[in-house]
Amino acid sequence: MKRVRILSIPDRRPIAGAAIFLWVALSPWVWGFADSHAAVANHVALLFGFAPLALIMVNLRAAAPVMLLAGIWLVASPWALGYAADRGAWVNELVSGLALIALCADAAGVASVRRAGRRAPRRSGSPPVVAQTAGSGH
Repeated sequence: MKRVRILSIPDRRPIAGAAIFLWVALSPWVWGFADSHAAVANHVALLFGFAPLALIMVNLRAAAPVMLLAGIWLVASPWALGYAADRGAWVNELVSGLALIALCADAAGVASVRRAGRRAPRRSGSPPVVAQTAGSGH
């Protein structure tokens, strides 16, 4: 029997996390809310505190829930720090925060737990069903 070699696909979640944090670093100047000292200080603190965790969250599972909290903070920060009057700022924080939350939920395995719950339970003692292909001679 010939064995088929399966190519391993590298995990792209650290790259996605780095891209989100690159956007967090640049967005105050791109969207024009860099004149808000609270917003810039918030972004700098997020970068230094959480960007390194974005790079290792796949290998260190405990980093994903911490990063999830960072995403929640990013969504809430315009109102907590008082720069929500700038619509571009809070829309940017909302979109960036939700992207970070989705990425971290995936890295924490929230989606795989939900998918596993949808499978039909197998009765104990019954063998798994094996599909037969047409023309296999069985």
